[in-house]
Amino acid sequence: MFYVYFTLMFMGFYVCYYLTKCKRPCIVASPSSQLAQKLSECCSVLSEVFYPSFLFAQPDLQSLTTELSDLLITTKLVTKTITIHLPDGGEVSYSEPTEDCGIDKKLIFVIVPGYTGDHKSPYVLHLAETLAKCNVWPIIFTDRGKGGMSMKTAKFFSAGYNDGLAALLDTVIENNPNSNYGLIGISFGGMVACNTLHQYDRKEEIMVQLILSSPLDSLKTITRLNALRAKFLYSVPFGKKIKRLISNNGSVFKTKAQKKLFRSISRSESVSLTDIDDVFIAPMFGYSSSTEYYKDVCLSRCLKETTIFTICVNADDDPCYSKELFPIDVVKENPNVCLVSTAAGGHYGFAGLGWPFHRTTFTDTLISQVISMIHRQLMT
Repeated sequence: MFYVYFTLMFMGFYVCYYLTKCKRPCIVASPSSQLAQKLSECCSVLSEVFYPSFLFAQPDLQSLTTELSDLLITTKLVTKTITIHLPDGGEVSYSEPTEDCGIDKKLIFVIVPGYTGDHKSPYVLHLAETLAKCNVWPIIFTDRGKGGMSMKTAKFFSAGYNDGLAALLDTVIENNPNSNYGLIGISFGGMVACNTLHQYDRKEEIMVQLILSSPLDSLKTITRLNALRAKFLYSVPFGKKIKRLISNNGSVFKTKAQKKLFRSISRSESVSLTDIDDVFIAPMFGYSSSTEYYKDVCLSRCLKETTIFTICVNADDDPCYSKELFPIDVVKENPNVCLVSTAAGGHYGFAGLGWPFHRTTFTDTLISQVISMIHRQLMT
């Protein structure tokens, strides 16, 4: 009988907890923001209560749905992959649909995956397929050394300006001069996209950028990632993948300074993201410390100055970057920026009520409605 009472009490607590997560999305923007006004008018999902997955309401479980997508999501979009050779000898690639897919190229979106994501990641392919269904030509960016490519130079990738992404944007614009362009960055990829566009010399040709579950203030995010829970669940697992990627490309580190960097990361016993940034990423890109690196790649500066319509989508309960860390004042200063936040969603989870049986997420619906808004705008 005790177990019955305990089970009922637990279920009661869980139902109460779940109901606190069922809220309408919040829109933060400047009072003069035409972008926020358009979103409110055209995106019905922003005026509806978001009911997260009942089975995966807890933020860590919401975040886990992205990993589970590797097992559950299958896409029918057929793509081809093309390599871009960079001036320094490095290589990046991009994947796009085959020509017979029936999508026109009036609107092209470049997808920048998360830290360890690439053109093979199911969550990235799912996003590409979602765009394709909205008559958007999706292009997936894959950075140096990822997606099965070997690194050709000792230059790794950071969250700052990315010359490979800039080269891809040049290629896309030159090959499709009559198209309209947008970017979608996921988590770390959102930082790469935003920082690259901030310095990109043809940024005025980009209509809009969507930044999904990206840390908008990297200095505050690092403090969160060093906390025990986030470090164990996110920082260390991702750090292990990055260290493995570096170790597998040891042959490209040829100069004395490069070999010293490689030895320092190889011998390091700690594998958290912050330790890898401190020991390897920051010095590779000329920073004196990881703190200097985080200050330089912080998105708050980009959001404050950007002239591109920018839609940031974050969950209040993101284990890596939660509500109290949002740069509300910065967002309200720039009418070109809009922050959409949900009470539940974890880190790029946003799984809806029926998940995993009905695998549509809040971001799927929002992106589809944003794309419809853009298509209508292009027709006027």
